[in-house]
Amino acid sequence: MKLQRSVFFLFFLVVFANQILFAEEPSWEVLYERAGQYLNEGKYEAGIQVARKALKVAESSPSPQDLQISGSLKMLVHYYMLQGKFKEAEPYVQRALTLAKDDANMLNTLAIIYTEEGRFDEAEKIAMRAVHLSDRNFGEHNSATAESLSTLAGVYRTQGKYLQAQPYFEKALRIWKDELGSEHPNVILAMGNVGAVYAALGKYEEADELLRRVLLTHKSVLPKNHPVLALSLREMGKLELRRGNFNSAESYLEQALEIQKDTLGSQHPEVAATSARLGLLHRQQKNFKKAESFYKDALEIFEKTYGRDNPYTQDVQKEMKLLDEERKISA
Repeated sequence: MKLQRSVFFLFFLVVFANQILFAEEPSWEVLYERAGQYLNEGKYEAGIQVARKALKVAESSPSPQDLQISGSLKMLVHYYMLQGKFKEAEPYVQRALTLAKDDANMLNTLAIIYTEEGRFDEAEKIAMRAVHLSDRNFGEHNSATAESLSTLAGVYRTQGKYLQAQPYFEKALRIWKDELGSEHPNVILAMGNVGAVYAALGKYEEADELLRRVLLTHKSVLPKNHPVLALSLREMGKLELRRGNFNSAESYLEQALEIQKDTLGSQHPEVAATSARLGLLHRQQKNFKKAESFYKDALEIFEKTYGRDNPYTQDVQKEMKLLDEERKISA
């Protein structure tokens, strides 16, 4: 799997902005809008409490509205997903799917959760189902279909199956560009996905062109400490690391880590993923003490978040074994 992350997290941050649902019942609407405001402000715990109240109001209504219940469930899902709390998100996703079993968006979310949990076969099946439903309901060239294609590609990319991921990411990019225009956030997201796959496949010039454009766009439209910007910085860092440009790679990765710690907290899985990449950078330069420190940070977070048997945790453990072997050789 090679410590692949970010595609789903970035996907979630960008897509969610276009998916807010509003109901007609005023008291529910006030709570729901307040939960959305807290989300934008990064006040996750307060927002979760308000979203739970909104769900309770929707459920206790004399004539419960599925749209309100579904909207509340989805809000809670997004809160937990953005915090990397996938186990907490899953029951809300499952419940939303009982209200609308053919909701491709929630199927995509479930595929993301299963991928994060290392349940790749299940994730692939669900993502394929979402692609089929989106294609059937909206057409092959619709944004909803592009979203499902991107999710399926992400399942492959997370496993290191870059050749399988490439055509789906490329198709999603074409659809979004044709339908939304070249400057739309989904198009920028798709460019980043394609660029990351190109980098992994050794297509460095093509990757550089795409990833630099994504980074420049995010720098121009996002706050300096935005987590999406951090992900763009990390992808550039990973590309530079593959090229052997260690100083440049370290600069990008350190910037990404600083933003992530500031905005997501020191125990977020994205912090772990960036720390692991910095561990690899220092290991390749034989800075074993620094490498070990970053690897330990990453391992602690992944174990706490996912457990010892998760692929992300196991990847870091493998990297640390390699570190020990290389340190012994160099001694």
